[in-house]
Amino acid sequence: MNLEQFRYIKEVSQCRSISKAAKQLFLTQPTISNAIHNFEEEVGYKVFRRSNQGVELTEDGEKVMGSIDIILNEVQNIRNSNESSDFISGDVYVDASSTICSTIMPKVIIACKQAYPGITVHVKETFPDKSVTSLLAGISTISVTSFVGVDKFKNLQKSLGVRNFETEQLLSEHFMLYTSRNNPLAQKAAVDVEEAYAFPWIIQQEHNYEDNCMILGEDEICPNSIISFQDKDSVKQAIAADLGIAVMASSFAGEEDPYVAAGLIRRVGLTDVTLNMMHVLLTPKKRKFTTVEKCFLEELQKFYRQLQRKEQSEME
Repeated sequence: MNLEQFRYIKEVSQCRSISKAAKQLFLTQPTISNAIHNFEEEVGYKVFRRSNQGVELTEDGEKVMGSIDIILNEVQNIRNSNESSDFISGDVYVDASSTICSTIMPKVIIACKQAYPGITVHVKETFPDKSVTSLLAGISTISVTSFVGVDKFKNLQKSLGVRNFETEQLLSEHFMLYTSRNNPLAQKAAVDVEEAYAFPWIIQQEHNYEDNCMILGEDEICPNSIISFQDKDSVKQAIAADLGIAVMASSFAGEEDPYVAAGLIRRVGLTDVTLNMMHVLLTPKKRKFTTVEKCFLEELQKFYRQLQRKEQSEME
């Protein structure tokens, strides 16, 4: 076995596809497949299996990924120790929830790239309940997840305490109502939940359905009143076209957002919603992070500190 095989296995586990991993590594698919086959022949067990979601790690594969991650991190540490302090290069593997992938992570990556041009950030969109599994398997080393309500954060801290994970609350942001400029609610500074029931709801992905139920305090919502999209921009287009309203966190579309700046979307306060969107950083305890990972975490936390200050000023 060799480092190339380790890198190929890690990339395939990230991409969940041999062909996509080959493109990322600028290699041919047979090269990746043969390297993984040779590795499996040497260790005597299968590392990957095919599923409806693509290629995924077997149980043995998840175990070996933990070792591969440690080895690749140590190799990166050796390389970093020989580099000048003015230039740091390497890869960071991050899991992030859908909300953070679409609103926060692109800005963090830009900031990180400006500060450290040699760092490449690999982000995988992961449901919050899958983040721990990914960290345990060594597929990622950092997870930034989000969910509605402080109670879920406390439950997460309690459940992860026995699993040797650190949890850090990065942000608690309020929810807002987003409407088109033609919607009657657009002229109000704030509305209550009951007023929102008169309009169709637009959500991003199906898992946002449960969040809306919690936020608006209803156990059941008529499915005919919901329009669901997979991406944030489609939601904004639908709002601007006056197809309905959306209840989203304040970072969904800030004052600098093109739709908001152009007046196509209006941000309206909610008077009787007390739940917030929690952003949480998950990292393994006692793990010695590489220089590259430390640099990324520094930029991530710096960005969130700025966002928290903005959040506080909006609420004052």
